[in-house]
Amino acid sequence: MLACVEGSSFSDVQKDAYYLGYLEWAYKNGIVKGTGKGNFAPNQPVTRKQLAVIIQNYAQAIGFTLPTVQRKNIFADSNKISAYAKDAVKQLQMAGILNGRNGNLFDPQGTATRAEFSSVLCHFVKLLSEN
Repeated sequence: MLACVEGSSFSDVQKDAYYLGYLEWAYKNGIVKGTGKGNFAPNQPVTRKQLAVIIQNYAQAIGFTLPTVQRKNIFADSNKISAYAKDAVKQLQMAGILNGRNGNLFDPQGTATRAEFSSVLCHFVKLLSEN
């Protein structure tokens, strides 16, 4: 159970938001960060690179080392992956959790569909249960 929180760490998240406790837990555990200038942007979609960083941060928070189950893939658009996300994308790809799209593209700025997000979670939880 998440502890009650007094307020939000982000200026754009209301103190009565239904997700505040979950967000504060994730923020305090280093799993999510804001978008800068004290904001979180709770209604913005999650990009594929952000999804990779969130999963990597969660793995680190619980002390789980992502395994290497496949060779590193150099995506055709790897130069478009922000520096802060490069390691997360590489680790999740090599762990078999998050793959590219057609044409060997990662599409880092593309949003993660609900199906992709579900697939990532399923693969991640499967790895956790195997170790």
